[in-house]
Amino acid sequence: MEPVAGRPARWSVRATGVASWLLPRGPARDRWRRELVAELYGLSPREQVRHTLGVVWCAPALRAAVTARDRVVGEPSVRRPLRCRLSLHRWRVASSEDGSYRFRRCARCRKEQTYDEPGHWLGGAGGTSG
Repeated sequence: MEPVAGRPARWSVRATGVASWLLPRGPARDRWRRELVAELYGLSPREQVRHTLGVVWCAPALRAAVTARDRVVGEPSVRRPLRCRLSLHRWRVASSEDGSYRFRRCARCRKEQTYDEPGHWLGGAGGTSG
């Protein structure tokens, strides 16, 4: 008979925490450690072994994913400037690299609008006119 699942074994929690040391210091490491340890709760001892070995084995791949330069993260603490939230943008006219279309971009928040015809701007890649 399999032992009752519930609280994870200390060795499993410890090994999962040690594997998280491969991640860069800061909120990402703390978050991942908490998530990976939380997944241990309710697992049987056999499932805990399997989970812990998986975490240790995949820790280098997780580090690569967390530290990738092209990683897209929406930080809730990053806020648009007040003027931009009030639709008081500082527009600058720009064009695509090949010059095939023109658009304007806010110098503060980087919101973009596409250029349709002289004097007419459409809400574009970054939102609506404003």
